[in-house]
Amino acid sequence: MVIAEKVKKIFGVPSEHEREYAQPERLADVMALIQILALHKYAHRSPDNLDETLQGKPLSADSWEEVAKKHPEFFRVKREGENTISLVARHAYPRNESEGRDPLSPDFVGSLLHSAVDIHDRQVRRSERWTYLLPIWVAIIAGGFSLIALVIKYLLTGSAA
Repeated sequence: MVIAEKVKKIFGVPSEHEREYAQPERLADVMALIQILALHKYAHRSPDNLDETLQGKPLSADSWEEVAKKHPEFFRVKREGENTISLVARHAYPRNESEGRDPLSPDFVGSLLHSAVDIHDRQVRRSERWTYLLPIWVAIIAGGFSLIALVIKYLLTGSAA
């Protein structure tokens, strides 16, 4: 771990991975992607197809593939092929007669969306956690410098007053 990462960890600043949902518009993009991949008849989609279906690029990233890669808790992204993006939960369901996968039930999709909101809320709280620690660290550092100054003054003058 580099020094900057250690300092961030000491001060309670969350890592990049811990802030994925805290990005503006990320929750909306994740929820849109969950809905399309869970409810559409096709389980796998291409980034271009998602652009067309969702009427544009995501608001929090350059592509739908990037959103999916940043959230492996919900999505799979194949390295090769045309339709590379899919929903992990959809692969837990058995294949149907035509060797495809049926869309997920609305209740199950609702629980996936609820999970995304929960993760978002936790990450936002965690990303704000360090803000209340900042005054504490400032006080500790200021107190440390005061003690050091007092010790130096004592060593130079022989008295603490």
